[in-house]
This record gives sequence, C-alpha cells and structure tokens, in this order.
Amino acid sequence: MRHCPPDSRRYDITHRFTITDVHVFAADGTFGPPTSVAVEDGVVVDRVDGVEVDGRGGYLLPGLIDTHVHVDHPDQLAAGLRWGVTTMLDMGTRRWDELRALRDADDDARADLRGASSPACAPRGTAVRRMGHPASTAVRGPRDAARWVAERLAQDPDYLKVVLEERLPFRPKPLGPDTVAALVAHAHRAGKKVVVHAASSRAYTVALDAGADVITHAPIGDTVTADLARRIAAAGTAVSPTLVMMRTILRTLKLPFTPRRLNFAHAVASTAALHRAGATIVLGTDANADDTSPARVAHGVSAHDELALLVDAGLSPSEALRAATSRAAAVFGLDDRGLIATGRRADLLLVARDPTRDITATRDVVGVWKRGVAAPVPGRA
Repeated sequence: MRHCPPDSRRYDITHRFTITDVHVFAADGTFGPPTSVAVEDGVVVDRVDGVEVDGRGGYLLPGLIDTHVHVDHPDQLAAGLRWGVTTMLDMGTRRWDELRALRDADDDARADLRGASSPACAPRGTAVRRMGHPASTAVRGPRDAARWVAERLAQDPDYLKVVLEERLPFRPKPLGPDTVAALVAHAHRAGKKVVVHAASSRAYTVALDAGADVITHAPIGDTVTADLARRIAAAGTAVSPTLVMMRTILRTLKLPFTPRRLNFAHAVASTAALHRAGATIVLGTDANADDTSPARVAHGVSAHDELALLVDAGLSPSEALRAATSRAAAVFGLDDRGLIATGRRADLLLVARDPTRDITATRDVVGVWKRGVAAPVPGRA
C-alpha cells in the first residue's frame, strides 16, 4: 500500500483508502486506542485495500454539524468545510432558490447544506420589515398557518422556521401562541420539523407549548428557570443556544449604553440549566455575513468557539462534541452521518490532540473529509 499524509491529496469518492493510527470518537463520547478507519465510495466500511493515510496518532471525529447558519455564498460552505464543519443547516434565507440549487448540487468541495426557506414571522416582523423576506412570510393568525405551510412546502425545504420576536414598546406585535401552535401542527402533519427562534423565557414557553422540535438561541435578557428547563427536557425539545452569536451581539451592540438586563451570563446560565435538566443541546452558531443581522459571525471557525462556550456553560468536552455530531444528526434526522460507523458517510475531522481533554484541540485541524473526499484545511489550503 502507498502511504500519504492526511492532507496531501483529494480522494475521489470511488477510491478506497484507510486512515491508519487514529483514535476514533465512539458513540459513547470516548476515544479508543489507535486503530484504522476504511473508506470506500464515500462511506465507512470494513477494512479494504487501498491507499493508507497516516493519521499519526491523531483523533478522528465525525464531521461537525452546525445547526444554525445563514448562507449567502458558496464560499461560506467551503469555509465551513475547511474547519471540519461538513454539514450546515441554514435557518432562513430570502435567496432560497439559490440555496436549494447549492443543496441539490451536493458539491464535495463545500459543506453539505440543508435549509428552511423564509421563516414565518408576524406582520411587519423583522424578517419582512428589515431583512427583505417577502410579505408572504408574515402569518396573520392561526387561520393563515395552513396557507403559510403550504407555500413553504412547495419550495421543498428540509424543515420549517418560525421567528418568535419579543413584545416590545413601539414594535410590531409578535406571533401569538395560537398562531405558533397552528404553524407547528400543520408542519408536523406534513412531516416537517419546526425550529423556533426564541430569545426569552416567555418565547421559550410559547415554543414549548406549541410543540416545537428545536428552540434556537439562548436568552440574554433573562434566564431559563430550572422548572422550564425540566419541561423542555421532558418534552424532548432540542435547544441550539448559539452562544457565540449571543456573545457577539452584546460585544457589538451599537447603543449609548447596554441595558443592565442584557447580559451574556443569562445565556450561559440558561444553557447550564438546560444541561442539568437533561435537555438535548445541539451546536449552532448563527454564522452569517448579513448586514441586516444583529451581528456577524464567521462560518466554520465559529463552530470551535461554540464548542468552547458550551463547555464553559457546563457541558463536558465529550458532551459538546456529541452536540456537534451525533446529537445534531439525530435531532434533524440526518441518519447517514454523525457517527463513525460502518455504512455512515465518511464525513470526518482529524485533529492532532485529544479534544475530550481540551476542547480547544478541535482547532488543530489535520485533515477533513466530506464523503471520503479530502478538503483543504486551515494553514494547508
């Protein structure tokens, strides 16, 4: 067999190769002794002949899954892939036709893409008023929910998104609980999961009562209580805290002063409460380069920031890694990835050090493969 370093070439997905001398991240969140992982036709297989890629004693993870991004350009998917983010889930775009084409093209030089099309929002909500989504994005009450869901389904999204804004003085009235519940019910009847943007305990409660599958964002204005966290855990509702986005919002907030009630500590404490209650937490960054967003967050590298912030909030490094791999895959029904196992996609991230001992080790990227195709990595492109 020929021997190659892990980042030396791109392998066609029909090629057979074996990554040798690697510690493999197991389903229980631990790394085993050095072993080999074989790949054929883009999936993990039992050992086969072919090129040997020397893992040099590194640590092999499933490709990371970022459950909350906004994509404007294919380069953002390529940036994600370089940092080991092999799957990105877009959470709302006004350019869905372009993103759907990117999704369906399934280019191995870019991260895999899934999306939601335009989100549901209240009449005169931010998505319509400021972010350029079509007026049909607005939902005018529970009787309008069926229309909205039918229009989204015609666009072939992978899941649906609902934006639940806060009730603030001199701002448009947000979607009511009955409207959110109607949207979720119609979506579920159509077999679609629903992600709800919620940034307060009140909004979390509305999303939970409506039957949302995923709640995204952690509050920065109040803290999720232990009782609410237990209810979320008992319901099986997953949470994507997007801590890196919440921190960035507060760091870049353009106000004469930051209101005292707005504090990143709320987001950390809420995530900690959810974790203690046993809620399912998945990794999401809200990465975007949109001028209409409250803050910009870089694609790809921010996933590593989010891993560290989840650990700061009380998750063990192993739990944070599962939040970015197997748990994210399970929540969004991506049954072909998220684990390194026979028959699963060969979406792989090789790092030099053990990230269960030091979560920042995920930044030491040695190799990345999407469906068995090697990608450029930071510093080696």
